[in-house]
Amino acid sequence: MPDLLMDRAKFQSYLRHKLPEAEKLTVTGIKKFPRGSSRETWFIECEGITPSRRKLVVRRDFLSGSVCPLPLRTEYEIYRRLGPSPVPVAEALWYEDGLDDEREFFVREHIDGTWDVPGFQNPNPEYDDVRIAVSKEHLRKMALVHTCDWEALGFGEIMPVPPSPETAALTLVDTIVAKLEEIKLESHVLVTEAAEWLRDHAPKTTPRISLCKGTNGLGEEVFRGGEIVAMCDWELACLGDPTYDFAQLQAFLPEIGSQWGLTQGLEYYEEISGIHIEPGTIDYYRVVNALHGAMFTQNAARLIADGDKLARLCWGATQVNLQFRVILAKACGLLPAKAASAS
Repeated sequence: MPDLLMDRAKFQSYLRHKLPEAEKLTVTGIKKFPRGSSRETWFIECEGITPSRRKLVVRRDFLSGSVCPLPLRTEYEIYRRLGPSPVPVAEALWYEDGLDDEREFFVREHIDGTWDVPGFQNPNPEYDDVRIAVSKEHLRKMALVHTCDWEALGFGEIMPVPPSPETAALTLVDTIVAKLEEIKLESHVLVTEAAEWLRDHAPKTTPRISLCKGTNGLGEEVFRGGEIVAMCDWELACLGDPTYDFAQLQAFLPEIGSQWGLTQGLEYYEEISGIHIEPGTIDYYRVVNALHGAMFTQNAARLIADGDKLARLCWGATQVNLQFRVILAKACGLLPAKAASAS
């Protein structure tokens, strides 16, 4: 049976059936997004339909599965539940799990924009204002995520809820370890040591329990005219300490002389969110992120063992896996802090 997304006529027929107003819809293009290593993203272009449906996005797992810890349906539910909130996300349209011999997938609207802001990655001082403006915009949107009413939006129904702010870090570590135990191919002493180190060094104070995005920063958000119009990549989302998100900013808090950097960024974030972030705790969550990475890469190895030889899985299970292990080993004192990272 042909892959639904590889057969334009078949997918066109599917959309006409799915959308009552799409009787005359024509699919003019189906393109696979080349970025991303956890799931497939496809862009669908249509004619003969209302403007908001002329571009659609389809998300689905790889043929062998996904390295992502969140099930595909949970990713869909995150978009769906954030729809009525102030957090900018693409509208989740529907989840499809009822087609014979097809992978499950979900469809969301397409938001026009770009992940790359011109000048942001240029260290020339003439772009300092651009870099600071982009960083502040991202902090404003992170504040919206962290202050949204996750309970009213129903996130406690799809994610583990820490019993208290003080146990947020422990809940996250235990969730990651449980998933690692579920998917592991072999025992890993380093992961066990790192998990114990994280439990022993968990923050004593946490500002609040928030919805946390996980992976964020450059390459994960959609910009238009200097504004973030859609936040993407919720695969490491959780309920917990908002500090967790500051360990995964991906270049969005650049150091620019005495004008801007971590100190100024955290002050600005606290001013707009009312949430105080302890700078020292960010390093703790970088180690948590490495434990998450070990889980991702172990899952990639499991898919390879099951017969999938996709290049990005092989890269994740080897080089990326080693990079995360170096971070964990340094944190546990098994490697000197200045040990070279794998490259």
